[in-house]
Amino acid sequence: MFVNKYYESDIKYTFEINRFFCRLLGMWPLTRTNSFLLEIVETIPLIIGCFGLLLFELLSTFLYIFLILKDMNLRFKCMGFAMFTMVATIKYGYMWFYKNEVKNCLKIVEKDWQNVTSLSDRTSMVDRVKIARRLIIMCAVFMYLCGVGLRLIIPLTSGKTVISQNITIRPLPSVAHFIFFDVQRSPAYEIVFFLQSLTGVVRYTVTIASFGIITLCVMHFCAQLDILITLINNFLNERQTEKLNKRLAIIVEHQIKTRNFLRLVQNATQYINLIEVVASSMMICFAGYYAITEWENHNIIRLCSYAIATGMLLFNIFIYCYMGQQVIEQEKKIALTVCTLKWYRLPDKNAKALIIIMANSNISLQLKAGKFIDLSFKTFGNVVKMAVTYLNLLRSFE
Repeated sequence: MFVNKYYESDIKYTFEINRFFCRLLGMWPLTRTNSFLLEIVETIPLIIGCFGLLLFELLSTFLYIFLILKDMNLRFKCMGFAMFTMVATIKYGYMWFYKNEVKNCLKIVEKDWQNVTSLSDRTSMVDRVKIARRLIIMCAVFMYLCGVGLRLIIPLTSGKTVISQNITIRPLPSVAHFIFFDVQRSPAYEIVFFLQSLTGVVRYTVTIASFGIITLCVMHFCAQLDILITLINNFLNERQTEKLNKRLAIIVEHQIKTRNFLRLVQNATQYINLIEVVASSMMICFAGYYAITEWENHNIIRLCSYAIATGMLLFNIFIYCYMGQQVIEQEKKIALTVCTLKWYRLPDKNAKALIIIMANSNISLQLKAGKFIDLSFKTFGNVVKMAVTYLNLLRSFE
């Protein structure tokens, strides 16, 4: 029997990138040491620091909106930036409260690596891990590059402005107001600029970490279905009745285990999926509104920032929908494999037993946002159509 001697290195390779981003936030659910006290000392300061940065920016933005701004249009423009930070804070809190559910998913992944039964199965799992790593790296590069443009390059290149009271205003990554000190004076300006830039890193890392967990679990699910397809295809090659029954039991057990794993992933991630899809859709509408209103002013820097924000938000929705689409495609493969199986080559008793597998295969499973929005390319297309319709509606009122 095949024994995976390299399961420890395989597990390390599988979790490596996810562990890196989650530990930046103090959110990695699997403990690194046996010392509970040491783990607390490592994670609690990070969690307090990340929450503090997010709340620091959120409160200062709301103070600016409601205490400084008097015009409702200007308030509405700034609400989009506040909403982005609010969503990141909610997602970060969600990751904390559902840490145990995520931990259960990761433990199943560990166990599956230990229980690999053949070299081909291990190869299939490694290939899926490579895909997951590429997707997470691509997400990280895109998010951080867009974040640098939005949080650093655009504020620094927009230059200083002089208001009617002959006061020079230096731009910040995000609007802010503090009751007890003037943010425009040095060194307060430099400190706030640095803290807001660091908050941007936290916001984008939250998005990457949440997507990374979903990607890891979905790709592992797809690998298990690849193994299931191999088991089903090999089932017909067996001639001994006793071994047929044993293989049939293994197939049914593996199918049930895999589907239960996806349900566990769905329970652990459904609300963070919902937050991402709904919030990103709303913020796309905000960005479209800002772009339409700024078009007449010919402010190229602001238009570029809205274009970058829109692209980042569309990308966020797309990568989640892509994960959901992978689940749908794998489920279709299983259903097709079972339906095209040459069951007539089997003894009657074994052929009838295939009904269990066929029945399970016809019950489709999907990754959902909440319990009502299917994550798929169709959903992504609907979001894009909604955004385009909204922009056309705005243009008709201009």
